[in-house]
Amino acid sequence: MLRESILHNWEEDIEGQVQVIDDSSLVEYPAFTIKYNNCYGVVIPYKGTDEVNERFAGAEIRTGPMYFDGGSLKRVLILTATNENIKVPFAFLCEAFITAEDRTVIEKTPLEWWRKWKMLLGNKNIDERIYDVLGELCVLKYLIAHGENALWNGPDGSSYDIECENRFVEVKSSIKRDRTEATISSEFRLFPKNKSLDLIFCRFEPTVKTGISIDEVLADLEELGYDIDSINDKLKMLGFEKGMSARRKRFILFQMLQYEVDESFPRITPESFENGMIPKGIQSITFEVDLTGLHSVRLL
Repeated sequence: MLRESILHNWEEDIEGQVQVIDDSSLVEYPAFTIKYNNCYGVVIPYKGTDEVNERFAGAEIRTGPMYFDGGSLKRVLILTATNENIKVPFAFLCEAFITAEDRTVIEKTPLEWWRKWKMLLGNKNIDERIYDVLGELCVLKYLIAHGENALWNGPDGSSYDIECENRFVEVKSSIKRDRTEATISSEFRLFPKNKSLDLIFCRFEPTVKTGISIDEVLADLEELGYDIDSINDKLKMLGFEKGMSARRKRFILFQMLQYEVDESFPRITPESFENGMIPKGIQSITFEVDLTGLHSVRLL
């Protein structure tokens, strides 16, 4: 069986080298196994032009160059896993990936094939809230374009999404057309020290051909002189590496509203509790702020 050939190769593979999968079903569509020190998988030639870099549930699919016997360099699709304990079930996925029946479909639309497998295996897409990240980058671009020295904190663990010289900026995004709400994930998040705080609310609508994407905003930021390498490093930490389809997902930005977080803004502060202390036994507080009716400045 093809799966047995794949499993046998993984046991015999030399690290860093490809080995042809010897199976009669692959005469017209050759496939190879590969093993590195931290992963193993299968490789097929790829003639497409789209970059692919996706992962889920310990598996990864990506495009890239690879050297074969004789020193020839070819463009390939690589499907790998890192967990040694899932070799047998992963071999089933590899079999579906390399069979001649699916090969033409995979080479033409690899992302579509990948998404169907994600749905089948019940994987939660990390790009469900991609518009949150897009909103932060859109606000960063707006601030820099208007002369502010702004820094995107991303996943650095900082209290606020963006820091400027004289203020912090917290960004909230939504794809709901009829509600303007902001979820605050920490009790004193709207109680800054040393600087003032503004909350900027972005309203998006998913689209296909129009609108903007993360990759396009990054290109604009690069033209404005921002350090794009630092953004890409932070996006990688969030699970959005270069080449991932989530970074090309498009949204129309309908609104960008700015709210000053001052004494009149609905929030929780130390004064909200007796002696300025959260009640004993309460670890954290998450709350929603209804922005409807609050004074705002429309930036877009």
